[in-house]
Amino acid sequence: MDTRIRLSRRLRALGALVAFAIAPAVVAAPGGTVEFHNAYWFDGDGFTSGSRYVIDGVITEALPARIDRREDLGGRWVVPAFAEAHNHNLQNAWGAGRWRDMYLRDGVFHAAMLCGDAEGNQAVREALAGRDAPRVVFTSCVSSSDGHPLRMALREYRQADPDTGPEVVHDRHYVVMDTPADVAAKWPLVQAARPDLVKAILLHSEDPTRRGDPAMYGVNGLEPEVLPVLVERARADGLRVAAHTESAADFAVAVGAGVDIIAHLPGYRFWPGKTGGDYRIDDATIAAAAARGVVVVPTASIAELVAGNDLEALAAVQAVQADNLARLKAAGVPLAMGSDRFDATSIVEYDYLLAGGLFDRRELLRMLSVDTPRLLQPDARVGCLEDGCVASFVALDADPLAADDAIHRIGARVLEGRVLEID
Repeated sequence: MDTRIRLSRRLRALGALVAFAIAPAVVAAPGGTVEFHNAYWFDGDGFTSGSRYVIDGVITEALPARIDRREDLGGRWVVPAFAEAHNHNLQNAWGAGRWRDMYLRDGVFHAAMLCGDAEGNQAVREALAGRDAPRVVFTSCVSSSDGHPLRMALREYRQADPDTGPEVVHDRHYVVMDTPADVAAKWPLVQAARPDLVKAILLHSEDPTRRGDPAMYGVNGLEPEVLPVLVERARADGLRVAAHTESAADFAVAVGAGVDIIAHLPGYRFWPGKTGGDYRIDDATIAAAAARGVVVVPTASIAELVAGNDLEALAAVQAVQADNLARLKAAGVPLAMGSDRFDATSIVEYDYLLAGGLFDRRELLRMLSVDTPRLLQPDARVGCLEDGCVASFVALDADPLAADDAIHRIGARVLEGRVLEID
């Protein structure tokens, strides 16, 4: 669910200036060689007491020849910085200005923005350059000419001009690929965004009746035959592909096409005319996902947002979610943490999954602080607190293996070796 706020270039620029002007100050303490002591350090399974030394933003466990500063962590529990694997709130300059501090406060120092474009990506790079901010994973978004997020984008534009047509959105806010031949023809538009990932939209791709239904205009996605061609082309450029899936059939298409990441667990809502069976992933597809190492980002917590006050609808959705998640977990399909919540970070997904009872605190802590950072930055030593790891971590006031709310109780934040002091 892409909830980007699409403003004109002029308004976006003004919004960014205002947002940065009113944002709370985030100050990094001086660097040098720093000893962090009096803490318990997470190793992916449990905690051990000890110290860590940081030189040039990198952890070393060996005692350096010189220590410039000592930081007493007060007996806190230290975990690698958290990550958000699916959001859109840092996707343009306005969002970067508005939500940067929320990420830092939440200890979420890695974030994937999953429907980017060339203009927005560049604006965010410029807005965050030289600032303490989450490390953003940028994307190029690909959908059909009648596909998501067209309806959402047009709604924003038409507030100012009711006659705005899709040409304002097509090949600007997302790349249109209606046929396999479009992949090669439009690939330069993907490259223009300088993406770390390619995001492909599937939305009930098994149902051809949606194409001719005016009520579904702007909320469709790629034809199934386009996706394998897109994946192959992305691979040639060394890019991974994440797929937005709504139905169980979409999930199967994505796995069969060879995507790396599934960006939504099917069934966070039931579309009109659909039932729970349309969202239940079959066991064979789950086995294939496990065998291929496809990572699933459930974004399960958005079910509450979509359902609103309809508790009956929410209960039906949650039953399907629980069934799918239980079988994905049992099969060993890797999972990552993402919320797709424009007003929040992956912390809300942690809370939702913990309340569901399928995952324990250790599993969710590892997902949030180890597995998801490594998914987003596979070429960096993140999600760890060992020798040679990037020194991005948070120190918690309570043991996260014993207290449900511990991840909300951050006593210290360190971003690439710099202690953040948030007013």
